[in-house]
Amino acid sequence: MAETGPDSEVLRAALARGDGGWAREHLERDVVGWITTVSPDGVPQSSVISFLWDGDSIFFYSRPNTLKLRNIAHDPKVSFHLQSDAYGDHALIIEGRADIDSSIPPSDKHEAYAAKYREPLAHWEMDEAQTAEDFSVPIRIRPTRVRLE
Repeated sequence: MAETGPDSEVLRAALARGDGGWAREHLERDVVGWITTVSPDGVPQSSVISFLWDGDSIFFYSRPNTLKLRNIAHDPKVSFHLQSDAYGDHALIIEGRADIDSSIPPSDKHEAYAAKYREPLAHWEMDEAQTAEDFSVPIRIRPTRVRLE
């Protein structure tokens, strides 16, 4: 079922439903999700991203000068989704608008983001400060439509 409406309200409304527990848990705990952008010639391009849900929106950090950023600059409409279970019994798909948000501090200075990714970065053998330098462009996805199944 889809929920549509103003940015923060649409995601909050979907997650407040009785069947929203699965999605809330995975938004908090999942280490990666998927974003799909659209290239200027109309080709969808999906990328795995590390993300943080802040209660109203989803944000992530990108390397500068990526196809993903060029696509967002051309058309900010995106789709974000989480890994489903093995049988597809649960799904969360968030459609929205992605924009660079310079109000988001670097990943190693953002307390909640740094806490969530400390262990995954160690697993990936990535240094927090170097990762913050490499992935220096903060992108916020503001939901416009949510499908929770």
